[in-house]
Amino acid sequence: MLLERSRTSLMSCKETVVFFKNRARVEEEYSRSMQKLVQTTLKTMDHHHQGNKAGDAGPATTAMAAATTQQAAWQRLVEAHETLASNRMKFSITLNEMSEYLNSYVKTKENVRRKLKDTEQRYQKAIEETEALLEKARIKYEMQSSEWEKLLVKSGNSKAENSGGTNGGGGGPSTGAGGTQNAMAALSKTKNVGSAVSGIFSKHKGATQESLERMGQEAGVKAKVANEAYKRLLNQTNAMRRDFYDVQLPKILASVMGLIEEVDQFLKFSLGKYAYTYESAVLADAITLKPIDGGGSSSTEAPASAAPVVGMVEMVGAIDTKADLDAHLQITARSGGRINRASIPYKEYEMSTRARLYANPKPIFGVPLDMQLARDKHPVPMILAKCADAVEAFGLHNEGIYRQSGQNSQVNKLRNEFDLDAEHVDLRSNAYVGDINTITSVLKMYLRELPGGLIPPAQRAAMLTYFLADEPDSAPSEATAYSHSDDDLEMVQKISGLAEAIRNLPVPNRNTVAYLFAHLDKVQAFQEFNMMNAENLGIVFGPTIAPPGANPVDAATDIRRSTKLVRFILNNRRAIFEAV
Repeated sequence: MLLERSRTSLMSCKETVVFFKNRARVEEEYSRSMQKLVQTTLKTMDHHHQGNKAGDAGPATTAMAAATTQQAAWQRLVEAHETLASNRMKFSITLNEMSEYLNSYVKTKENVRRKLKDTEQRYQKAIEETEALLEKARIKYEMQSSEWEKLLVKSGNSKAENSGGTNGGGGGPSTGAGGTQNAMAALSKTKNVGSAVSGIFSKHKGATQESLERMGQEAGVKAKVANEAYKRLLNQTNAMRRDFYDVQLPKILASVMGLIEEVDQFLKFSLGKYAYTYESAVLADAITLKPIDGGGSSSTEAPASAAPVVGMVEMVGAIDTKADLDAHLQITARSGGRINRASIPYKEYEMSTRARLYANPKPIFGVPLDMQLARDKHPVPMILAKCADAVEAFGLHNEGIYRQSGQNSQVNKLRNEFDLDAEHVDLRSNAYVGDINTITSVLKMYLRELPGGLIPPAQRAAMLTYFLADEPDSAPSEATAYSHSDDDLEMVQKISGLAEAIRNLPVPNRNTVAYLFAHLDKVQAFQEFNMMNAENLGIVFGPTIAPPGANPVDAATDIRRSTKLVRFILNNRRAIFEAV
């Protein structure tokens, strides 16, 4: 943190150096521009003065007199600006000197900071390398210990198996009931213990008891050696950390603190010097503009031929504005000319239809259903009406309609078209007639992105209560919905409950649900061509119309229930919506 603080202090000094350089350049440019302006103005004034001298006496006499009065005051004003330019040049030179000195100081202190940082990083790197070696030693120690432990377990299990086999009388069919139970218990215990190490000790499969004990002894020796190495590196690492954190780091921090204090004090001194120099330059300008007690400027000497130096206000006060105005009005009156005073009419720019759509889009994706229907003044979304119309016009015979997906680029393009203004989208054009999967993909995307879903959570939950994920997949058609079977009462309850839930939907949602299921009913009517019966449509639209809840554990169950819901509504659409 202190190294970062010292870097901040040095960066402040660098910023000050840049500021001094830029300010000096600005002042120098200002001074040179002012001097150039003064020289140009003096030449222009001299040229006009010579022209006035050579002019004829006549009606312009008053104007020339006014110009002569103005010329005297203007001459003094320009000479004052020449003095201001000289003052600014001196200020620029001083700023350059301060900038160079401060920049040299910053470079020196950056070297000091870099050395302190390198020292700290060397210690840190040494500690990190030692800790990395320590971690490797620890891992090796734990691996060797684990190997030893599991060999001990393997050897013990082998002894237990040999003991169990002897007591069971050979493990053949002739062993008694007690022997069989003991063998089964031993076998179960062996499987439970051995399952934890079976993967690691597959290479020891079939080893004898003596070889297992020998390998266990070797693993024990390796574990002890690894333990000693781990302890030795641990002591070395802790000693290095204590030396760094207790001895070396405090020294580094103290040096950094001293560097920060020194840099901050020097920056404060430099800024104070800048403030004093700037105040002196401004004061010199002020004396030039308003000499003290009417005397001349202390920084420049007035030309011998010039009049007594006065303030700029007094210079301007010597101008006869009345005479200048009269002369100007006379010249303007002689120039004549009429002015067109008629009002300029407003002409509105006619934008193209495409540009108007981009300027005033009517988005529908991710917009609440009630808001977009109220805005567009339609009973159902235009995207649903247009997509359904296109599908019913030239897509009912397409196999896998609504199950097949369109190309992402085309889907996104059509989505953007709808999001500009759905009313201007023409799905019956040649561009979309042969691309029915893009149309169906956009419609499904729109339904998925409706805020709150097409069926709000309250009504959705009420509908799904009638369907269990594990109930039999019985889907009676509308023709058999009112048959005199044992399930008639349950069927009537489902139809009544779903109708009640749909009736409680907000009007925009209720109209849209009715329109959608009427369209899907037409799709399933052509199932012999498109292979999309109520079951398949339920699989496609179930998660879209009634999406699963937030709990991922119940997602699969919710999807199965929503599939059954859509399928049931399609099979009993007329009965349900007539009850609504």
